[in-house]
Amino acid sequence: MGMETPPLTDEQLIAQVRAGDKSSLQAFHDRYRNLVFTVAHRVCGQECDAETVLVTVFWEIWRNPSAWNPQRGSARTYLLLLTRSRARDLMRSERGRATAQRTAGEELSLQKNRSETELDPSEQLFDKNRSMRLREATQTLPDDVREALDLAFFAGLTHVDISIRLGIPLGTVKTRIRRGLVQLRERLTATKDDWLIQ
Repeated sequence: MGMETPPLTDEQLIAQVRAGDKSSLQAFHDRYRNLVFTVAHRVCGQECDAETVLVTVFWEIWRNPSAWNPQRGSARTYLLLLTRSRARDLMRSERGRATAQRTAGEELSLQKNRSETELDPSEQLFDKNRSMRLREATQTLPDDVREALDLAFFAGLTHVDISIRLGIPLGTVKTRIRRGLVQLRERLTATKDDWLIQ
């Protein structure tokens, strides 16, 4: 019976990730997934999604594997620092935009889902005008931003789902959605459509 091949060290795995080997990233992910998730959940508590931090951390490893320098500490130590940092970033970001995004998101969903039969004629006219202004404002957004908003609010996808669907980093998805909501608010405020920001 032959001897089993010993598992690759962290340094060997990261060297292969640096060379573009996705299977090595998967092996590194499998090795440290539970650690990263646990730390992220401990830092975030109820305020952010540990899965989001998990995806962000390993995306960053894939995008920039050279950021870890073995001479300055172990991979475990580097991941702990990176996870805490990204979890705190997410908490700050979520707190900063939660109210605005929730309000705008609810209104966007309302425009898609409200049935006109529930409204009296004057409300129907107001709602139709409001929907038209919202559509016009949305059409002025860059294509990539509009696509992210559509997937988030109309298709009901999570940020992680959108990241996978579009093949872009999670941070980029969040940036596009945040930018889109800010730009919508600016456009609608400029035309006195303050219903979106009440």
